[in-house]
Amino acid sequence: MFRMVAIGPERFTLPLGAIGFEMAETRPDNFVEELRRLLADRAVALVVCGESFVTQAVMEEFKETTAAASATVLVVPDGPEKRGIGYEVVRTAIERAAGVDLLSSAEAEDTAETRSSTG
Repeated sequence: MFRMVAIGPERFTLPLGAIGFEMAETRPDNFVEELRRLLADRAVALVVCGESFVTQAVMEEFKETTAAASATVLVVPDGPEKRGIGYEVVRTAIERAAGVDLLSSAEAEDTAETRSSTG
């Protein structure tokens, strides 16, 4: 059976634990190590983490680690400010799977449509 794991501080993992996720509590200083440990387990199918743990300092390691993983890693906003990291991770995954940056293309079309309808 496949596993779903929430990784981060207790305030982040506890609500997800209530809906069936396993909880892997960690601190920012060992986030990438814990993520690697989880992704090495082939039974882990989904890992959810908060944006606050995917900092600029660990972004390159995070990208390398998740690119080689068979599990899906979902980054969600977990604080008052949204940094767009989750969106960037999803956009990169779709681009890798489809071979085209579909989300940026869709944004460009939406922007062009908005301009033509207002002007």
